[in-house]
Amino acid sequence: MPNATLDGAAKARVKDALLARAQAELAASRESVQTEGDAAVLDQDDSFSVDDQSQSDQAGDLHALLGGAAERQEAEVARISALDFSPADAVRPGAIVGFGGSRYVVGVVTDPLEVDEVTYEGISADAPIYAAIEGRALGDDFTFRGQSETIDFLA
Repeated sequence: MPNATLDGAAKARVKDALLARAQAELAASRESVQTEGDAAVLDQDDSFSVDDQSQSDQAGDLHALLGGAAERQEAEVARISALDFSPADAVRPGAIVGFGGSRYVVGVVTDPLEVDEVTYEGISADAPIYAAIEGRALGDDFTFRGQSETIDFLA
């Protein structure tokens, strides 16, 4: 099995890239929350129209929604930070696993992320496929939705 694992430094680069992306998304959300919060405030010393009031109300609603998204992103940053990215000999949160020609970081939800010219996706510990691969080792077979796979990468 060629290149069936990663060294610690390479695995750390994957975690760093995941954290950087999550922190950038959090920063963008916080900026949006601030912008919408500012837009929701009307100067009570100025006169304003019904349309101004309506736009202020909409900005306030959006501010609340974006605030919830920022809280979820804060939790995701904390979750990634807390993951044990040490070498893994079995599939668990913090492990990087490969099968079917793809590589996945276990324990995170993320869009495809490229690190060192390799693309990684996330598998949540709540995902149905995680139940099929949890605890498996390099070379183990598993079946998911009627498809047989082999774990051909584990770090």
